[in-house]
Amino acid sequence: MLEREYYPRPDFIRKDWISLDGEWDFSFDKDSFDRKIMVPFCYQSKMSGIGETEDHEIVWYRKTFYADLEKMKGRRLLLKFGAVDYEAFVYVNGCLAGIHKGGSTPFEVDITDYVKEDKTVLTVKVRDGKEADKPRGKQSWTGELFGCWYTPTTGIWQSVWLEYAGDTHITRVKITPRLEEQEALCEVFLSDNRKLEAEIEVTVDSVSLGEKVWLGRQTILCENGYGKCVIAFPDWDIRRHYIIWSPKEPNLVDVEVRLKDQQTIDQVSTYFGMRSVEIRKGKVYLNGEELYQRLVLDQGYWPDSLLTPPDGEAIKKDVRLTKEMGFNGARKHQKIDDPRYYYWADRLGLLVWGELPSCYLYNDRTVYHSVNEMMEFIDRDFNHPCMITWVPVNESWGIRNVRTSLQQQNFSNAMIYLIKALDPTRIVSGNDGWEQTEHTDILAIHDYLLQPHNLDKYDDFAAVIEGRAETRAVLAEGQTYQGQPVLVTEYGGIAFDNGEGGWGYYNKVQGEDDFLARLEPVTGFLINSGRFAGYCYTQMTDVMQEVNGLLYPDRTPKVGIEKLKKIFGRE
Repeated sequence: MLEREYYPRPDFIRKDWISLDGEWDFSFDKDSFDRKIMVPFCYQSKMSGIGETEDHEIVWYRKTFYADLEKMKGRRLLLKFGAVDYEAFVYVNGCLAGIHKGGSTPFEVDITDYVKEDKTVLTVKVRDGKEADKPRGKQSWTGELFGCWYTPTTGIWQSVWLEYAGDTHITRVKITPRLEEQEALCEVFLSDNRKLEAEIEVTVDSVSLGEKVWLGRQTILCENGYGKCVIAFPDWDIRRHYIIWSPKEPNLVDVEVRLKDQQTIDQVSTYFGMRSVEIRKGKVYLNGEELYQRLVLDQGYWPDSLLTPPDGEAIKKDVRLTKEMGFNGARKHQKIDDPRYYYWADRLGLLVWGELPSCYLYNDRTVYHSVNEMMEFIDRDFNHPCMITWVPVNESWGIRNVRTSLQQQNFSNAMIYLIKALDPTRIVSGNDGWEQTEHTDILAIHDYLLQPHNLDKYDDFAAVIEGRAETRAVLAEGQTYQGQPVLVTEYGGIAFDNGEGGWGYYNKVQGEDDFLARLEPVTGFLINSGRFAGYCYTQMTDVMQEVNGLLYPDRTPKVGIEKLKKIFGRE
């Protein structure tokens, strides 16, 4: 348990690893290294030790570490980055060892051949320009804060670490639950094409039983860099209650994969959850039972560390607070979060929507960058049972002409079907909010104009779907409603008037009573009307100039937790 809590990738653990987080040499623009920075915090954050918000397109990092040459004999030394925004050039002892482009997804560099002595100098050059045709999420590209766009994050913003792996080693373990078949498909991907055996050992970490139950071990043959097997669950009728993952009973299945060449040459620990997500007749089902989603929009910002969590406890606290306020899920908005967030959502039982950070300009590079980062997102987080929905586009950001442009509609559809080709276990909200194509699995409506006095606007449900809920068309031109589940995936955004500026949606409230009088009738309507499969309230915390959170930036509740739970936790 403790290893998973602190390891940078809790769903893909090697026991032999070294953290490189901490103090690094740093400089702006040129490799002068005249400053110090605390990794993994970006230079714009206070916790980096720098806290300057002026834009710099180029930043430099340097770190000296000592490799264990004895451990490296017959093994590979992998340098791993959780996320570097945006384009990273990695040098080891002066040699260019690797390049990665993409601000929110992990990458690794095999540095074995560059480490000649135990003392190794690692240098990272990062380029992070103001281009609007790359996935930026909520990072301003204008040089200033505006609307709901905030201070950019440049450079290393998730953990950096080393792993000692086998000469041939495991690069990925993908596990696809098949609930109806009472089994799961386990696929093992290797670093090269050697013919090797992999031993798969399976244990259920059952919350229901409060103990671990060993399920068995099997050996598979990996050829051409790939092997697979089926994990079966015998005596399903008896074991079902302590195997299936759900928010109420978040049981996890631990999987140990050992790659063997007479003896174990590489070993990885991972896990998954036995659960199913599907749509039938306009409703969403989790494990065959109708699911009403009570989500909160969570942007994952902290005052002193921005997109990077200040520590592991802060991540766990956010998941706990989300559940304590009565929500059964979170829409992680415009952010591919720290992997430990998804671990705690898995462990504590919280549904999550995974959303790709948006571009803000449409061209060929937008397509390339979005497709690449979406694939890396799915690759990293496929095994997390908490994740039930992918969101490739939000509010037509990056595809501003999608309502009338067939080309941009094709982009939205391409993203939907790309995701489905890679992941058959989840559903997709194609362009969350408005101007959606008929190929989306969910019809997602953003409606901040929904207020206690105009709830009857949804009496003519068809008119809303075929027209507008707020100001933008729900469907793109030429598209028709196909009976998908309808969720109001953004509403509320209510801000308190504290006399300190900032903004919320459609006028601030004057106190707790005013807030509850506006919140309760609307949320009650969404739950009780029978027209919706769920909602997502905006938002969890205040973020910079946007002060419409249920919590202050330091996570102090604006309204008593029990009062919020009474409203949002209603089933």
